[in-house]
Amino acid sequence: MEKNIKDVDIVILRRRRKRRRQMAKFIAFILLASIIFGLYVKRDVWFPKLEGIGSRFQSVKSSGGELSGENFPLNISGGIDYQVGNLNGYLAILSDAYIYIYTEDGELYEERQHAYANAMLQTSGKKALIYESGGNKFRIDNKRKNLYTKKMEQNIIFARISENGNVAVITTSDTYICKLTVFDDSGEEIYSRNCVERVIDLTFNEDGTGCILATSDAADGEIISKIISVSFDSKKDKWTSDALNTMCLKTYYDRNGILVLGDTKCAYYSNNGELLTSYDYPSSLVDWDYRDGKIAMLFENEIKRQNYFTTIDSEKREPNQNEFSNSSANCIRISGGQVLILSKEGIIKYDFNGEGEKNISSESAYEKFILIDNYIFLLGYDRIDRIEYKG
Repeated sequence: MEKNIKDVDIVILRRRRKRRRQMAKFIAFILLASIIFGLYVKRDVWFPKLEGIGSRFQSVKSSGGELSGENFPLNISGGIDYQVGNLNGYLAILSDAYIYIYTEDGELYEERQHAYANAMLQTSGKKALIYESGGNKFRIDNKRKNLYTKKMEQNIIFARISENGNVAVITTSDTYICKLTVFDDSGEEIYSRNCVERVIDLTFNEDGTGCILATSDAADGEIISKIISVSFDSKKDKWTSDALNTMCLKTYYDRNGILVLGDTKCAYYSNNGELLTSYDYPSSLVDWDYRDGKIAMLFENEIKRQNYFTTIDSEKREPNQNEFSNSSANCIRISGGQVLILSKEGIIKYDFNGEGEKNISSESAYEKFILIDNYIFLLGYDRIDRIEYKG
């Protein structure tokens, strides 16, 4: 009998040990699940710290650059697709994980992580807009700090920022083609619109109280574009233009009216939506720049291996077409009354009517450039350099 009791005790002990092991495993599982759930809930806090590790933009290299001061060139990590902008006289550089702000002399003023998978940069005055194309977040920064961050309900198609700090965001929609949401300079929503049109560009009016929407559609086998004038204090459209048989690439607004830049032509409209004039391109559009009512467009005829550039002032709206024998030009910019063109021979300067040709730089290992105050910043695949330019 005693042997049977001992056998029973051993069985009970084994069962208890088994239950304790099972309970320990269960508690460990609950703890692990709780930690994972907590990390998921707090992902917006910790995930940005991991995003972009191993792919950071290189710091300023004090190398006694060939073109300018000791802080140039700025070296870019190989393969990083970067964007640049003028942030009120500072050079803003957006990489795949960081926003960098440099002084004109190449000193690093500030750097911040953004943690956006497909980040896009827009600058206007003292503010920079960074948004996640195909994602649902955007942020507004100045040179000192991040001002605010927003999370949209739907994915962002594109966004724009005005001179007064208003932000317009075009997102996808479950029930409409897209949706427009506008925020003021403090991030408060001031306007929204469900769009039955495919909106492909947006430009604010001069005081930021409304905007021009550019839409695209197809008719009779052609791509057409229309523009719609919107006021943020009204649900009704002010006007809609007639169709223009081109694919709109960009719209611009100034005191003389509205410019629609298409892939095959450009057109000027009055502030009431009336078509004033249009200009058919002589060849394929390569690049363009718009400043203070003036536009300069760069074209290339691949068959003739010839480049052209055309300038138009919104006051007169009369195109000045110019031809030059260079088949490698790829970037055009306006500086005051001058036009600067980058090619394999370097940067060549013309006056706005296409005369007074002058070579101002022989540097050719660059793809684009931007102007900030009295400097030209040359943008290459893996470096940014600077030359002085006084117009």
